[in-house]
Amino acid sequence: MHLVTMDKFIKPLISIACALFLAGCSSTGKIDYMVVSGSTDEGNDIFATLIEFDGRWSVPAGAMSCCRATAGAMAGVYGQKFPEKVAVEWLDKSENRIYFGEVAIDKAGYKLAKNLPNFSYYTGEVEDEIFPYLIIGMGETGEIKVWISNTPSAGFTGRVLHELGSGQAQWRENQ
Repeated sequence: MHLVTMDKFIKPLISIACALFLAGCSSTGKIDYMVVSGSTDEGNDIFATLIEFDGRWSVPAGAMSCCRATAGAMAGVYGQKFPEKVAVEWLDKSENRIYFGEVAIDKAGYKLAKNLPNFSYYTGEVEDEIFPYLIIGMGETGEIKVWISNTPSAGFTGRVLHELGSGQAQWRENQ
C-alpha cells in the first residue's frame, strides 16, 4: 500500500475513533423532567437562600425543618442538563450561622437518573412512571449531601437512594 493511500485511510479512522471516544466521555445529558428539592435533619430549622446548579439554573429555596434524604419543598425541572455541581447557602437558625458551599455531583448520576427502577405503594400498586428526585441535603453542622432517588421519601417498596456527592460547607456569623 502506498503511503498516500494509507494516509487517506488512517486520518479518517483516527477522527472517527476520537469522536467515539469523546461521545463515550460525555456522561451527562438533558433530563426531560426531574424533581429537585432540599432537605435537612429532622428538627433542624434552616432557611435555604440558594440552591444553584452549574452556575446556570436554580430552584426556589426556603424554610426547611425535615427530613434527611427526603424531598421537602419540591420544584419540577424540565429540559435541563443533569448537573455536575451544586452551590448552596442557608441560614441555620439554631446556631445563627450562614453556611455556604459547593459540591461536585458524580457524573454517574445521569445514568442512574435515566434508569431508576419502578417502586410500589403500600397498597401493592406498582408505579411505572418514574421521575428522578435530586435531593440536596443541608446538615446541622454544615454537611452537604446530594442524592438521587426514584421516590420522594422512604415508605415505598423498591425505593433506591444513591449518594452522588458530599462536602462540608463553610460558615459565617449571621449579622
